[in-house]
Formats: sequence, C-alpha cells, structure tokens
Amino acid sequence: MRTRLAGCRPASPPTPGTAGHALADTPAADGPQSGTITPTAYDARYAIPAAVAASAKDKVAAWQDMKFAMFIHWGVYSSYAGWYKGEKQEVGYPEQIKAWGHRQTWDERIPLQGIPRDEYLATARTFAAPHFDATAWCQQAKDSGMKMLLVTSKHHDGFAMWDTATTDYNFTRQSPSHRDPLLELSQACEQVGIKFGLYFSNIDWEKQPELPWANDNPLDEEGYMGYIHAQLTELLGGKYGEVAELWYDMGDPSPTQSDQLRAWAHELQPDIMINSRVGNDRADFEVGWDNEMQSELTQGPWESAVSIFHKAWGYANWDDAAPTFKDTGYPDRPGGDWDHVVEVDNTTALRKAPGGAHRKITEVVGNMFSTVALGGQFLFNIGPKFDGSFDPWDASVLRGIGDWNRAHPGILNNSRPAHFPIETWGKTLVDDSHIYLGIENWPEVGTITLRGAGFNRITSVKLDGFDAALAYTAAGNDLIITLPGEPDQILPVVTVTTKGPPTYVPTGLTTVRRGTTTILAPALETFKAPTPKTGETSIIASVTPRATSASGVFVSFDTKGLTDDYATYRVSVGDQETRGLTTADLAKGVGPFTLHPNRTTRITLAYDNPAYALKGFGKDASVTSVTVTVESFDTPTLAI
Repeated sequence: MRTRLAGCRPASPPTPGTAGHALADTPAADGPQSGTITPTAYDARYAIPAAVAASAKDKVAAWQDMKFAMFIHWGVYSSYAGWYKGEKQEVGYPEQIKAWGHRQTWDERIPLQGIPRDEYLATARTFAAPHFDATAWCQQAKDSGMKMLLVTSKHHDGFAMWDTATTDYNFTRQSPSHRDPLLELSQACEQVGIKFGLYFSNIDWEKQPELPWANDNPLDEEGYMGYIHAQLTELLGGKYGEVAELWYDMGDPSPTQSDQLRAWAHELQPDIMINSRVGNDRADFEVGWDNEMQSELTQGPWESAVSIFHKAWGYANWDDAAPTFKDTGYPDRPGGDWDHVVEVDNTTALRKAPGGAHRKITEVVGNMFSTVALGGQFLFNIGPKFDGSFDPWDASVLRGIGDWNRAHPGILNNSRPAHFPIETWGKTLVDDSHIYLGIENWPEVGTITLRGAGFNRITSVKLDGFDAALAYTAAGNDLIITLPGEPDQILPVVTVTTKGPPTYVPTGLTTVRRGTTTILAPALETFKAPTPKTGETSIIASVTPRATSASGVFVSFDTKGLTDDYATYRVSVGDQETRGLTTADLAKGVGPFTLHPNRTTRITLAYDNPAYALKGFGKDASVTSVTVTVESFDTPTLAI
C-alpha cells in the first residue's frame, strides 16, 4: 500500500533552558505498512551539517568566499554628473550621457541629442582627477567589509582608463596627469589585501554606433574582435596583476564570439571568474539584471550587482528626481530576470534628506545580508566624482556599512549559507561554531522559531551588541528564541553559539517503510538555478529507515515539465549515484540503493554534466513527489 507523508513533526512541549535532547527510543523493525504511519520522530541521530557545501572547484569556492565587493563606475562621464548644458539628463544612465545628452524621451524615432565627440574629448583632457587616491579607495572598500574592488576599465563610450597602445582615447594620453588609474588600483588592492577586478564593455562607441536604448550592438565590425583581444591582452597579461573577476557588459555577441571572449580571458588568467554577460551561457557565474536579487536559496556561483542609487552607476547629482525609468532601467523590458528589483530610493536627493544616510545604510546592509545568506556575492556600486573623490554622503554610507560589518564580523568571514528554511522573520548563515540569525522582520510576538535547529548543542544565545543571554527552548525539531524589545540597529543579528559545527535535521525528514512511501512537494528541499527564469537546479528528499538498514531501494520522481532536451539527469542517494538518466528512467525508478540506519540520507535529483551548469530544469518544470520503494529491511541496529 502507498502512504503519503509530508515530513510533519510530532507535537511535543518545549523543554525550557536546553537545546539538547536524549536520543529517541530505538523503534522496532519495520514490517509491511498498514494503517496510519507515524511521522518520523526527530532526534539528533538524523542531524546533518547545516552549512551548504562550498563548490568543489577551488577557484569558484574562493570567489564565493569573497561575498561582498565594491563596484566602481568612473570615467569622463563623471564630469557631467547627469547634467548637460545646464539641463538634467531625463532618460538613461548618467554613465551613458555621451549618447543621451539631455534627451527627453525614449522614443527611438527621435534622433539622439548626445555629446559630440570633440566636446567629450575636450572634457577628457581636463580629467586630472587631483583627488584620486587608489590606496584610499581600496582601504575604504576593505574598511566597509569588501573583499574586492572591481572598476570600469572601459565603458560604452570607449574611453580606456589605462595606458593602452590600442587607442589614444585613454586616460594616460589625454589626462593632464598622464597617470594609469588601473595600475595604481591593482597595486593598491594588493597592498591593502583585497582582490582586483575589471569591468569591460563589449561595445565601444568609438568603433560602433550608439544604440543606448538596449546597447545590443552585434560585435561584427571588421577588426573589432581583434581590437577587444588586444585590449584584454593588455589588461590580463600580467601588468595589472591577478584579476579575480572580469565583468563583461552588453552587446550581442554570437556563440563563437562568446567562446572567444571566455577563452581569451581564461588563457591569460586561468583563475579569473567571468560573468554571464559574456553571453550565450559561457560564464563562470551568473549576474542578473541591474539592481536585482534572488529571494530563494540558489545553487551555483551568482552575483547581485546593486548601485547606491538604482538609476545611476556613474556619479550623478540630481537634486529632485532621477531620470525616467521603469524598475529594471529600460522602459520596455518585460519584467526582471530574477525575483525582484531591489527596493531602494532611486533619487540622489536622498543625500539631502534628514536621516537619508541611515535609511540607505539599512537598505544596503539588508540586501547584502540577504544575498550572502542565499549563496550569492553582493557587488555594491559607487560612482566617484570626476575629481577622483567620493561624494561625502556616499562615503558616509560606506562607513556605516563598515561599522555594521565590524559589529557583526561573522557575517562576511568564513560563513556559509545554511540549509535552514527561510523564515518569516529572516534568514540564516552558519560558520564552524555559530548560527547567525538576521532579523529582517522583527516579530510582534516576541519570539522567533528556527525550524530544523532544535538538536544543536548550544552554549549561548545572544543578540549582537548586548551582553545578556537570551532565553531559548527546543521544541521537537525547532529552536525557539525569546527576543528583547526591538533594538535600535541597522539589522539585528542573533548569534547562537554551538558546540561543534551547527547541524540541521531536515524539516521534511520522512521515515520510509517496506513497500512504497511517497514524499510530496512540501517536504522536498529545492535549490534555485542562478540563470534567470530557468527554475530549480536540484531537488532533495530527506529519508531514513530509522533503526534498520534498507536494501533494494528504488527511487522514482513524479515530474511536470522536465524534458530530455537539454541534458540527462543524475540521482544520488547519500554517496551512491546513478548517472545518464532520462525522464523515462526517473518515472520508472532508479536503483537499487541502500539506506543506512539511524541517519538521514539525502536523495538528490540534478542534471548530469549539462552544457551550462548554472541552468535549471526549466521555468515551469517541477517535481511534485518522490517515491521511495524498499524491498527489504535488515536486522535492527541498536541506538548508541
């Protein structure tokens, strides 16, 4: 007979003052199923590591461990600050003002009113940047908690910010100072102990027509790819040291061109990480649209790029309102790539608003914590002024972020995303001996519950910044913490100190019996794919045979929308694995496997060697249930 379970937990009263439990009584050997099946009795034997494992690839794991980085947009466009000839730029980003000028409409039928090249070049010849201090920039990034500084080497205007032999249209040749900002920044990053990264525009208005509506130029002009190759060879060939990340942007490369862009970078810097705007699924990591974030635990390397002001990446100084955009930055884009656009105040007038800096710090810290807790890297953008200084208000925001990170050092140092469910109050991170609970929504009831954490051996629970211990109880598989009155903090963090690495007993843990046990979708854990709008990338069911070994175990999947068009599938049951499976195989059943007693075994469905590992099963694809069929049980094993 088939019994449907959803991994529900037994009702049991809280145990005041403790989060440890005696092991449950060893159950009798399981026989054939009949009648009502008792749900799994949770206990510490079924705990698994709470930390989501880092990538098995060293360069990916090292990149993911950075967590927080500074993005810098700085160029000739910084001189205009979103204004041209006394008129505010009404459409487009300020770093693209060369094409837009003070244009008032998105209507492509109306000719652009951009800045003539001679006039733009004349501005470049005043680009002395007397207040540019590479060491100060890098130290500011480090003091804010950032592990990398990533700077625009060349934006769409084609003006190179380094000493290049490929064009005279560069800072070193045109600036009165004749400096090489990228060389100074790469050396300063090494000096202060952070990584160095580069933004590189795939399009170049010196070589191509200005199409700022979508910036989707093909890269087909004669000699253009050779020009890019020469510039990348200069940037990545050694003069500028180790480059941790290459952030390609815009254009419409062909698959062959994307292959070239990827290969050239990896040949010059094997450990470099390349973003998804290289195009055509050739990336090392995914980045969504501008100012977008994930809202679910996401598997694989990904990055959320967010600017201090949503509608400006280069420096802008608008006293009232920002240019006209829809939320994604372009007026006709049908929704964002990822889950939601970051909710930030888009106008630089916030610089003059009472309490504006505190509001911005709160927004940025919340977005940073959420991104890191969901497995991503948070890339936060600042646009320096033309003179090389940071706007004092922007600098105060960076200092506030740094103050928060110093008060909560565990968040960015050696932490990992956790398998704990996302709760209504917020999200969690873990390290080797702590669980960090970021309270995004302070509860009115005075308590918070973290499901799956009830069997940790806890030595203390405190609200960061306060000496008093917090009361807590363990109720079944739940950890319940009593909070004080809401503290006046940017983002309150409760730190749970554990004896040993934090553990997680899956909330959907299901006892399998002889015959078939079907686990429905609510009891399954999922990881979202970082590639936009491609759905989930892995499905996990947690099972146990309790006190007996189970053999002759077969696993089948009831799916909707999964196809064999993209890749075959892999099913792992603990450390056992079957690969090269089709959807027909998944429906029929995969096995045989063995389940060991008194432990949780994770059953995972994922792609098997897909062409692009960061894609999911499909936007509308899902697994509705997992069925585990057990042929036999062995002799019961006594609990220890």
